[in-house]
Amino acid sequence: MQLWLDAASRVGPMRDSLGRLIEVVYPGRRTGLAGPDLQDAIVSIDGGPARRVDVEVHLHEASWEQHGHHADRRYQGELLHLVWIPAQGGAGRPPYILAGQALADGPAPGGRRPDTDGWSCWNEGARPAARDEVRSAIRAEGVRRQAERAAVLESDIEALGADQALYRAMMRALGYSANTGQFEAVAEAAPIELLSALAGPSLGARQVRVEAELLGAAGLLPSQRGQQAEHPHVQSLEAAWATGAPRAAPAVENWTLAAVRPHNRPARRLAGAARLLSTAPLAQRSLAERVAGQVLAAHESERGGDLVGWFEVKVGPDDFWVRHLDVGRPAARPLPALIGRGRSLELLVNAVLPFAAALGGWSGRPELVTAADAALAGLGSVGWNRHTRYMADTLRLERRGLGSALAQQGLLRIYRRWCRDKSCVACPAANAAVAASAGPGVRE
Repeated sequence: MQLWLDAASRVGPMRDSLGRLIEVVYPGRRTGLAGPDLQDAIVSIDGGPARRVDVEVHLHEASWEQHGHHADRRYQGELLHLVWIPAQGGAGRPPYILAGQALADGPAPGGRRPDTDGWSCWNEGARPAARDEVRSAIRAEGVRRQAERAAVLESDIEALGADQALYRAMMRALGYSANTGQFEAVAEAAPIELLSALAGPSLGARQVRVEAELLGAAGLLPSQRGQQAEHPHVQSLEAAWATGAPRAAPAVENWTLAAVRPHNRPARRLAGAARLLSTAPLAQRSLAERVAGQVLAAHESERGGDLVGWFEVKVGPDDFWVRHLDVGRPAARPLPALIGRGRSLELLVNAVLPFAAALGGWSGRPELVTAADAALAGLGSVGWNRHTRYMADTLRLERRGLGSALAQQGLLRIYRRWCRDKSCVACPAANAAVAASAGPGVRE
């Protein structure tokens, strides 16, 4: 794999097993996740336009079947297969490139990144004069990212209503990247109108009913998975599901678990959503207005950080979920939160604050837009992921000072709009680095 990263974009066009000429513009990046070894490689095939592909590396070509890639949907996109030893047969395998032949004449690995020749952000960004300008460009892109999300959510409010638009956005955020579509399907199968109508003699009883509806819509109750409901809490979920109105088949059948940490399994996230949605009877005040009120109050008190705690869901020592990863899977150690501080921050950044800005624009309340923008600007670190780490390294910036929510959103926008496709000419970070390094006369 390292040979490919070091040499692929420097050795000139290579031929694959179909005879196609493959020219590598960018060799891709390691993700450390389940799925192809390298993602977001950029190649030209037979002189055609540049396109993104994944890259899988094997010593033996036959490892494709041995590792189960032929039946794994994560490997069904366009993909280059880099192998050292070809194998007979194997209909349905992707075309391969013989690594030894293709990369033999490549240059030896050097002391610098091999994929950065010609990148203005890399060549100019290290200059002290450019760093402040690049950081400023990153923050500006963070503001634009929230505005873009708000525009989409404003359309959702018009089409779905404010409560359902917010609920769906929150569910998408709880799905991470691995199960975003699955969580959205649950939100459609168990809409907020249905959850709002659920009642119970106590808050705990209401939580059970909402949790049962979400897990049932997801197909994650024990009875839907051929398991026994042994714990009293799970038995109460089954009873609540059984006494409800007849429903259609579960909205989701194929959950992605390979890229999900055990304590973040879908059933736990759905239980966390149920607790958030059950904190007060929605009939008294809509979900959207409750959230808008919290954002405005945080802005007026200048304590935007309080919003993070509002979306955390902690559980007591006797709660079922403190010792379970799933309805039939005990945890090895206590898990004191269904939605911890990190996931609460993600909910705020990816769903709640863009929604508040959207609701403010849609309903003609500029003060709500201002409050949402101020909350984003005031949030601290949301943690690094593989994309933001890659961007900080590519821009040659120290991570210190780039961990805020606004900066992280800016890094993500730059990555997805420009850096992923290596559209360096249009990249605002690259342009800021060049302008700053050239001096004030050029920036005019």
